Amino acid sequence: MTTDSTDAAVVEATGLRKEFGEAVAVDDVSFTLAPGESLAVVGESGSGKTTLARMLVGLEIPTAGTLTVCGRPRTAGRVSSAERRRRAREIQIVFQDPYSSLDKLQRVGDVVETSLDLHFPLTPADRKRRALELLEAVGLSERHAGMLPRQLSGGQRQRVAIARAIAVEPRVLVLDEAVAALDVSIQAQILNLLADIRDRQEISYVFISHDLAVVHQISDTAVVMRGGRVVEQGPTRDLLATPREAYTRQLRAAVPRPGWKPQRRPA
Repeated sequence: MTTDSTDAAVVEATGLRKEFGEAVAVDDVSFTLAPGESLAVVGESGSGKTTLARMLVGLEIPTAGTLTVCGRPRTAGRVSSAERRRRAREIQIVFQDPYSSLDKLQRVGDVVETSLDLHFPLTPADRKRRALELLEAVGLSERHAGMLPRQLSGGQRQRVAIARAIAVEPRVLVLDEAVAALDVSIQAQILNLLADIRDRQEISYVFISHDLAVVHQISDTAVVMRGGRVVEQGPTRDLLATPREAYTRQLRAAVPRPGWKPQRRPA
């Protein structure tokens, strides 16, 4: 799902740059993300893709360039708590390590309820009911709601992180290597879950990954980064089937999955 109209974009980045002292982590990165679109940002470790993800959700401030989310510029500087909550309703992030991103002392149901409590004026009973609905939507049950994160598998913890993120009904979900720490079978389950969520509601994904096999399954368009810069971008199926740049061809050749081969599908 793509669009030629930048007016319709839920995210529009133009010339983004991020410096850490003399080091340049991201340099002149531009892209747009349409409603309901899934965009992959691909590259090796150190390519700048995670720094880009952190800028999108406000954890890092761009040194230069412009970033617009849901039609509103993301400006630097101090923002009010109300503005932070509004921004959180627009864009959420799921990190690679679900265990470190969850409160180890908070039960799963409370993790989701806390997110709901910050953004919606629900009664305690309605908040609990909605939390259970969200857990069910990601394949967990009321039994899981009473557990601590340490009692769950890695895949289950990542499902909790996704439930917490979608609880605020964001327009955009950034997934920063969200399946990288999981084995292949669990990766497939999480990717199917994300596809189901996308089918049920108009949510856009920015999928940060080094794994082209994963990108092939989840994204409509892709941006390939190297050394902080974009080296190639376009529709995922075309980019993987006939990459123009040598670096993209190297990434494709390094896919660690026997027999994987991207196929050009009929339009």
